[in-house]
Amino acid sequence: MISQRFLWLIVPLGLTSFVALAAGPVAQANQDEQVLKSAGIATDGSSLLEYFRKRTPSPEDQLTLKKRAQQLGSTAHPIRVQATTDLIRAGRAALPYLRDMAKKNDLEVTRRARYCIDVIEQNTRLGVPAHAARVLVERNPPGAVEALLAYLPFADESWVEEEIRHALKRIAYGNGKAVPAVEQSLAHADAKRRGAAAWLLGASKDAGQRARAAMRLRDESAEVRYLAASALLNEREPSAVPALIALLTAATPELAWRAEDLLFRVAGDNAPAIWLDAATDNNGRKVQAAWESWWKANESKLDWNAMRLDEQEFGWTLIAENQRPDGSGQLFESNRKGELRWQAKIQNPVDVQWLPGGRLLVADSRASQIFEMDTRGVIGWKYTGIAPTSAQRLPNGNTVASSYQKIIEINRDGAVVFSYSTQGHTYHVRKLPDNHYVWIDACGEIGEIDSAGMLIAKTKISGSLAWGSIERLRSGRYLVALGGIGKVQEVDMAGNVYWERKVNNPNRAIRLANGNTVVASHGDGCVYEFDPSGNERWKLACAGKPFAAIRR
Repeated sequence: MISQRFLWLIVPLGLTSFVALAAGPVAQANQDEQVLKSAGIATDGSSLLEYFRKRTPSPEDQLTLKKRAQQLGSTAHPIRVQATTDLIRAGRAALPYLRDMAKKNDLEVTRRARYCIDVIEQNTRLGVPAHAARVLVERNPPGAVEALLAYLPFADESWVEEEIRHALKRIAYGNGKAVPAVEQSLAHADAKRRGAAAWLLGASKDAGQRARAAMRLRDESAEVRYLAASALLNEREPSAVPALIALLTAATPELAWRAEDLLFRVAGDNAPAIWLDAATDNNGRKVQAAWESWWKANESKLDWNAMRLDEQEFGWTLIAENQRPDGSGQLFESNRKGELRWQAKIQNPVDVQWLPGGRLLVADSRASQIFEMDTRGVIGWKYTGIAPTSAQRLPNGNTVASSYQKIIEINRDGAVVFSYSTQGHTYHVRKLPDNHYVWIDACGEIGEIDSAGMLIAKTKISGSLAWGSIERLRSGRYLVALGGIGKVQEVDMAGNVYWERKVNNPNRAIRLANGNTVVASHGDGCVYEFDPSGNERWKLACAGKPFAAIRR
């Protein structure tokens, strides 16, 4: 059996109110402590150390978890049942082993593994370790660095991993050098720990430690190579650039795109006029060859001291804005302080989505077109057969869009591969991972159809709307913005309301991974961020009317 220290009860489903606000360290620490206290977690240093140690399986526990995961395929039914029970009781630390088993070809194994994953994810609070890590580094008891490094492989959520790495950065150095525990992790068998160590050593003020981090630019793990390169690049180490170029053909597209983003920041306006394309073969070799040529031509010309490189961190909000004082529209990206990262004039943007390589998918209703563009305003792919009310790029490269009268899906060639006529004034549509489509219309109704266009469900959730949006949440419920009604709600297909926040004429609402909700208020001309309790955590006043807001 798994050791008793590892069998904690799964807490009720709920998302935390994690917010990385620019409100100062004291306010942030107070919020973190409140979240931990509400979860029944003590906030003194020794208790937080124990919190992480309990959630870090020992080598023996890891072997047991791996064995239990393998037993999901046992020919003996009692063994399969007991393994399922033990893995669910183990909580999120079992997820790495369950995800491995979910990739197997054995139907029984994958079914049980996915069942365990679903139960664990639906019945554990997300993001709490991020709060705990920040409070722990505030307390900074002996052993904090070691505890966080040991826990990292079991954080499971990528944004939590990043938060823990940033927390570690505050206590991992002495006189500019990383502490011995970090150096020791550089050769650890687990890639998560090696990556964190490489990232921390790469940011060291000690040239010798940066040189040791550079050794991980050839690590077998692409994630480790990326973390080492990103840290070294921030320290203006030229050796990071060839490593990032090599990552452009990484098997994990996300890493390839993040590497490309860093390269664009290095090159600025002098970057190659080619980018990764998720719709075809990732265009990786062509992009890589272009960057290799660029590096050969520019390596000796770069002024590293004058270069400004943004840190990789959360908090940027992309906004589609209409009805500006001069009558124009625009896209822009703002940080939490209201500082613009970039902006581009657009006639009437009603929806926008980030695409790989720093590109955007834009729905412009007045221009009756959907198009791709970069942040410099250079337009690439375009479709002009619809006056869109929303647009969504799918992983396969197709684009789903709505107009007042219909829902369509088009491929990269502009051919319509799916079409469904609605009753009129459809404001927002999204295609789901199960290939169903959900939408919200002016009648205050939400609907769902399958890939054949058969109606699955339709429910009236409000009176007539001035605009709206819909997003299906992990729980299976829907987050809806009810423009004209003045509410943002979390509802199910039966119309039951589970969460509500009054907002003046909201056009768009999105739920963040931390449980907060970002809302574009057409009525107030503001973008808001609310926590799960409905408290306002951030606000950005716009010159015009924000139609959509996307956080990354």
